[in-house]
Amino acid sequence: MQVTATERAVQIVERAKAARRGSLTITIGTGCCESTAPFLYEDFWPGPDQEVVGEVAGVPVYAPEYLRTMYPGDDGVVIDVYEGPAESMSIETEWDCRLFLRGHGVDTGSDTVCAVEPEGPGLLATSPPGSHVRGELPEQFRRLKLR
Repeated sequence: MQVTATERAVQIVERAKAARRGSLTITIGTGCCESTAPFLYEDFWPGPDQEVVGEVAGVPVYAPEYLRTMYPGDDGVVIDVYEGPAESMSIETEWDCRLFLRGHGVDTGSDTVCAVEPEGPGLLATSPPGSHVRGELPEQFRRLKLR
């Protein structure tokens, strides 16, 4: 499993490193309410089946076995940032933003979070020309817009 991060995600993690005294870690795939969303924690002890799958600004990123097997080899995800009010136990929500995952192959230079084609806009924004997200949202979420 390969995990990379956008420049904005690196900036947020650097800000947390400057603001916190403890050891920081990012864990993905362990959230009870946010499923695979990345969580940035201070002094977090990873579970026994979690292994380091990458790093962001020198902070290790952990993922459990079930998630690592879903992304074999070079397949993986990109950690990015949603700007706006967020509710979570993750540190960055103190600054009105939230880490989230993108699939590889999505234009990470855009504001696209999720898109469903050709029916129209996805969860948070529309897809720029030429970018695609694998899979599709359930029907009840295709019309939902946040913001």
